Amino acid sequence: MDNLVASPCCNPEMTLEEVLEAYSAIGFRKFEVFTSWVASAFDIDRDPPFYLDAAAAAGMRFTSLHLPPVDEADEGSVERAVAGVRFAQAIGAGIVLYKGKTRSDHIQFAPFVLDEAEDVGVTAVIQNHAGTAINDLDDVREVRRGVADERLKTLLEVGHFHTAGVGWREAADALGDSIALVHVKDQVGPQSVPFGAGEIDLPALFAHLRGMGYDGDYVIEMEVKDRGNTLQYLADAVRYVRQRCT
Repeated sequence: MDNLVASPCCNPEMTLEEVLEAYSAIGFRKFEVFTSWVASAFDIDRDPPFYLDAAAAAGMRFTSLHLPPVDEADEGSVERAVAGVRFAQAIGAGIVLYKGKTRSDHIQFAPFVLDEAEDVGVTAVIQNHAGTAINDLDDVREVRRGVADERLKTLLEVGHFHTAGVGWREAADALGDSIALVHVKDQVGPQSVPFGAGEIDLPALFAHLRGMGYDGDYVIEMEVKDRGNTLQYLADAVRYVRQRCT
């Protein structure tokens, strides 16, 4: 499968060079970009060729990017998010994850991000993340109703839906053809575990999404307790998906 994407959330301590090299060795050829939190975070003010050269050296490319969040209390945040859209397009990422401090922020400032995304040919998605402004399926629905713009797509966040008590099937069916990206974990309760060791029926998930007509990327995420084994678990996850979920 060439639609598996590596996420820096799995190894947040690694620098960009380290993480690209490690994930490339596992077999990933796609990478999701963070703009905060992790050691490999991108600086959207830096020249895109720096990052493109790093990707080329590792045989990787960038497919999605987490935008800086919008916040009504921060006058420059919308401009930063819009600049992030342009930066994503410049590094070849076709999807941006649009975020706001509150659901109201998501709704109020979405037109600025969506207009820029349309202008440069990038798709904007919203995602739920347990404990944040968009926590569960009801929150996703609220934002989508408030924005009321078909240009805003959704990310099926399997792990965080599971944490919030929402099954992936319920979420997938509710979001339908608005799904433009999928994040995949296996979990026991809220805890990330190696693929195949948890409560999430991953083969059924992939089969269900194929049946819905989804043919986009799957970002493989893992935040296990024994973090020193993460790279081995990621290699195992890639094999698991290729052998059991195709």
